[in-house]
Amino acid sequence: MNFNYLTGNFGIEISAKEISELDLDAEQALKNLWHEHELLVIRDMDLDTQAFVKFCSLFGELQQNYFFFQGHSEGYPQVAKIIKEPGEKKNTGGIWHHDQGYYSNPVKGIALYGIDIPPRGGDTLFTSSTLAYESLSTVMQQLVGSLNVIHTTELMLKKQPLKKSVEGKDGDDSSIERALKLMPLESAIHPAVCKNSVTGKPFLYLNRTTTSQFEGMTCDESMGLLSYLFNHIEKPEFNCRVQWRPGTLVIWNNHQVLHYAVNDYNQRRELHRVHFSAEKPIKYYK
Repeated sequence: MNFNYLTGNFGIEISAKEISELDLDAEQALKNLWHEHELLVIRDMDLDTQAFVKFCSLFGELQQNYFFFQGHSEGYPQVAKIIKEPGEKKNTGGIWHHDQGYYSNPVKGIALYGIDIPPRGGDTLFTSSTLAYESLSTVMQQLVGSLNVIHTTELMLKKQPLKKSVEGKDGDDSSIERALKLMPLESAIHPAVCKNSVTGKPFLYLNRTTTSQFEGMTCDESMGLLSYLFNHIEKPEFNCRVQWRPGTLVIWNNHQVLHYAVNDYNQRRELHRVHFSAEKPIKYYK
């Protein structure tokens, strides 16, 4: 199966022509590419909602989306519509984050499909916490690998330092604001360093949006090391930037890859999204 690398280290791009006729061997090859490269960008797909659901089901069992409460596709509760209308100042996902780390079994895979795309702007940034872990010193790897982290929705619910960046000043009732109003308080404890269940590769499992502290430490005690790790994971050397077009399908490993939606456009934008394979992150033992 032919593909192009998106960066020197991370992510690949495939043409829809390469997967137009998928037999069992080709399906497995595609899944292997996803496991190995963590981020797949497939261009020029032509999918209605039913075909989108069927294709993404190849990667794992689809899960109910519990964040985008007010934007599900009719007849397909697994499919969330992420829409930003002209004039809306806020977007969804405009900060580096994993999804669902505050659950015991966060979804491993996320797929986004471009429906209505602005002529420019609206890119999505991705960063590999696998690469971030690999670049740490041996001593730092051992230190972080001995710790667990607490993930909580409390940060997203504006009870912690993220309040200003989420709340804003203009008071418009954006889709993310509506979702946050309905989100319950959830928390979970996970290893700070986990491993991919297929490749065995270790990665950092923490992010500045939902990780509040290390287990057994206070927030103040945790903040120095957490801040260093947040900044480290977000370094450009570990990043990949995806430009959207109608028919672009992006599939990534939500455990290993963080994402950031760039809010630099004022035209309508609509993406369809599914989650798959809810799995408990596995601790990595060095």
